[in-house]
Amino acid sequence: MVRYLCGVASCAALLLSFTPLGARAQAAPSAASAASAKPAELTAFVKGADVRDGMLPIVSKNGKIFLEVATSQLGQDFIETAIPATGLGGFGPAPGEPYVAPARMLRFERIGDTVVLRYPNAFALTGSNAPAADGVAQSLPDSVVAVVPIVAEDANHVLISADPFLGDVADLAASFRALSPNPAHGYALDPHRAFFVAAKAFAKNDVLRVDQTWESRDPATIDNAPDARSVEVKMTYNIIAAPHDGFVPRVYDPRVGYFSQPLLDFATDDVLRRDVHYITRWNFGPRDSAAPVHAQNPIVFYLSNDIPVEYRQTVKDALLTWNAAFEKIGILDAVEVKQQPSDPAWDPDDIQHNMVRWIDTSKPQYGAEALIVDDPRSGEELNVGVNFDAVEGPGGRLTYKYLIAPARGLPDSKAAEAAFAQELVRSVILHESGHDLGLQHNFIASEAYTAKDLQSKAFTQKYGVANSVMEYSPTNLWPKGTPQGDYDQLVLGPYDYYAVNYGYGYIPASASPAQVRATLAHWASRWNEPYYRFASDEDAQGFASGHSVDPRVVTDDLTNHPLAWCATQMTMLHGELDNLGARFPEAGMPYDEARAAFAVPMRWYLHCATMPAHTIGGEYLSRAVKGEPGSAPPLSPVSRGEERAAWNRLSDWLFADAPWRFKPSVLDMLTYSEVSSLSVDAQWAYNPTPRHDVPVVETVGAAQLATLRELFSPLRLQRIDEMALTFGPGKTMSLTDLFDWSQASIVGSIASGKATSDGVVRRNLQVMYAKFLGDMLTAPKPGTPSDAQALARANLEQLRHDATVASRDGKLDALTRAHLEELASIADQALSARAVIAAPMPHAPGQP
Repeated sequence: MVRYLCGVASCAALLLSFTPLGARAQAAPSAASAASAKPAELTAFVKGADVRDGMLPIVSKNGKIFLEVATSQLGQDFIETAIPATGLGGFGPAPGEPYVAPARMLRFERIGDTVVLRYPNAFALTGSNAPAADGVAQSLPDSVVAVVPIVAEDANHVLISADPFLGDVADLAASFRALSPNPAHGYALDPHRAFFVAAKAFAKNDVLRVDQTWESRDPATIDNAPDARSVEVKMTYNIIAAPHDGFVPRVYDPRVGYFSQPLLDFATDDVLRRDVHYITRWNFGPRDSAAPVHAQNPIVFYLSNDIPVEYRQTVKDALLTWNAAFEKIGILDAVEVKQQPSDPAWDPDDIQHNMVRWIDTSKPQYGAEALIVDDPRSGEELNVGVNFDAVEGPGGRLTYKYLIAPARGLPDSKAAEAAFAQELVRSVILHESGHDLGLQHNFIASEAYTAKDLQSKAFTQKYGVANSVMEYSPTNLWPKGTPQGDYDQLVLGPYDYYAVNYGYGYIPASASPAQVRATLAHWASRWNEPYYRFASDEDAQGFASGHSVDPRVVTDDLTNHPLAWCATQMTMLHGELDNLGARFPEAGMPYDEARAAFAVPMRWYLHCATMPAHTIGGEYLSRAVKGEPGSAPPLSPVSRGEERAAWNRLSDWLFADAPWRFKPSVLDMLTYSEVSSLSVDAQWAYNPTPRHDVPVVETVGAAQLATLRELFSPLRLQRIDEMALTFGPGKTMSLTDLFDWSQASIVGSIASGKATSDGVVRRNLQVMYAKFLGDMLTAPKPGTPSDAQALARANLEQLRHDATVASRDGKLDALTRAHLEELASIADQALSARAVIAAPMPHAPGQP
């Protein structure tokens, strides 16, 4: 057999690149047709072929790619991943993103003269329970990727075509459907333009890189390709040796935030639930004592050569910061950082290389993202990394120039902008590398600190601006004349040390997950302490639907009194917006700069204006288990007094006119420069709004509508309606409170004879509110309580009466009178439609 032997890390010949211009994918022969073609003798078949040794040797012959599988590898477990090698410029999966398809177990199994590529079902745990293993095999389905003929063989090896990977094994089609839900504009894989561009064999993994063309007859989304009808994507299929290294999984505990692998335990019936979750974590190697030890298998991050030179040291320092947490639990040098070598033999596709990459897109997609590949059987991480978007560079400069410097009364400077950009990159890398260690977001972490803490530079340098880098922390910004701590999260917080101990701390006699369960439960028992609380996405990102209930679990807030923090922010930001003209645009700059300078603080102003809504109908969640010292019940009410105070802020900040009145001398300069382009028709090149000015009224209206939908979502209405049963009468607000407060805040000026003082923002809100009540009465969303419909009817009747009476005032101007008559008409139409719906059906003649 002809082979070119070489070491994995040193031999450039490992890279087998193909450039078959015009080469087309050929479907592998079916199992039936293959039955008549007996396999060739392997040595004869590979004579003259290019053979590369590795985990699975790769053979290239006559423009086709083959995988050589040892007979000892048949039926053995591998792990397969599907990862884009190129992106769509910000529209779809990014390069290196391992989430197009989950990591799956893969087996090669011989059936006659064919090999079945099968995803075995890896969800079940059976241990040594043989009957359970038989039952699982019969009950839970596997998935078959392909059946391919054996092309050649000898006593110890079989050779098969790699052609199945030319198809859409990853289901990338689902990503294209998400981009273009309308089938008329969708993309489909063209099998005639799919070919291998590289095949690589390493000691622990094989890589098959496929070039695919996805075509659309009528594209409507992707606008950064030369011809959007034909989008070229390179997919990397990675076949990885499944580890057998004695790794002991750790069971997930909802009190400490780790990603997890969900599994089903059929090994014993001595359980109340079958489901079990193993946390996702790196295997640093075995330990036989709590004494400090150097990591046998450290995470070695490689900084990609595409990272701008000016950020490399910042990225390196951020990654190495995690060593402080591991040193506390006796693991030394847990994280190492190296620059990608310039040696052409070094390959980032080697599974042993954990890459940190810089991504350039025309449409900033996510800022940064952690990349994790783990073993579906145990949660053991096999490869990690970070993609961070080029938007992070100018993003930091923009924040300093348009937010921080004006608010603090500081002169702008390129040096200060660059310094803040470095801080932002450090903060982002700290966060994403925390994900690489298995940590989830922690959106209650900002609640641990006070305003005084965050105004102290000494405090934030030691503890950060939140008690975890896994929080989404906004810029820690305080008004001019106020003490100022660090602007960003630059250090690990107390929770981060706590969480690292849970995932990686030494536990004696830890030969199985069951043996460490008691110790882990003890370690997780400090949830009730503010520094160690955890709450993640599921509790923070469902306010709009009514699922999220705890107003403490919010992204982009600070301090243990976030609404008080927001009050400070709104006063500061309104002043910054009103005085924007004193700084922007700079001499010689177009007025686009003033528009950009307005957009940055306005975003945070809107964020705070809508945040009080999360308190309405709220409940405080506790993840503590029964018996923990100082623990609260799983659900505690947000008191009626707290809800009323939050409503007053919402009424003053979002539902009033005053917050949205900015100086005309500012608003009249917020325009943009026109661009004329004949060569590129794309949003990134030129995508102006229909209006030349900034549509403040429409922007506020969109926020108000979103807030009304949140406040009156069926789940929230149900919860408020039933809280008296849960917590006792009078302790929390009622549905009557919600409707009364809404009526008073939004249309109360009409009954009090002050309708003429309402500006355009308030008038638009009143029409929106009337229509909202009308829809609730005549076409309620599924799950809307009947009590809410009854109150909507009552409020509409009151509005019809108040608007009708007020419209008769002879001193009204024409616009106010027309507006009041319109409100009365909207209410009347909804009430009339409801009367028709509620009327009994007429009987047919002759029927009782």
